Amino acid sequence: MAAADTPEKKLAAGMKAMDEGDFKKAYSAFKKLVVEYPDNADCWYYKAECGNYASGMFGAKVTSEEIMDAYKKAIELGGDRVDYYQSYGMFCISVGKYDEAEKAYNEAAQIDESMESSLYSEFAIEYYNHVMASYGEIMEDPKARAPFAKKALEYMLKALDMSPEEAKSLL
Repeated sequence: MAAADTPEKKLAAGMKAMDEGDFKKAYSAFKKLVVEYPDNADCWYYKAECGNYASGMFGAKVTSEEIMDAYKKAIELGGDRVDYYQSYGMFCISVGKYDEAEKAYNEAAQIDESMESSLYSEFAIEYYNHVMASYGEIMEDPKARAPFAKKALEYMLKALDMSPEEAKSLL
């Protein structure tokens, strides 16, 4: 096999298109790569990433399910990669799949305990911000906001490795 035919060389070409901001071109390249190299986790991960950017910013016809499936395949093949779970979790938040996002962030935290705090706090903030933006005026009512705020606060406390009682005593 010639050097140009290696998945690394082809990944680099797709990543170059990403770096240049051509997410549609990059998505097309990664879409072909997952067919050619179906067991390569990076191909699936970058297909998901480019699909996310291409559909969100550039109007490409890529469904949320296609993107989620690509992330899941990347995770299946490269299950010890925190960044795969984190990116998948962030994407799930962006499409309102909060339970799936929570699961992905928790799995990422289990893989690398040194990142627990940052992962938990990222989930809390991104989740809460997305809920507030998605539900707008409804969230102005403290009772409507309470379940979402509670979940976000629970994750912030996990990030700080602090019990609710300790937090209350500090406030």
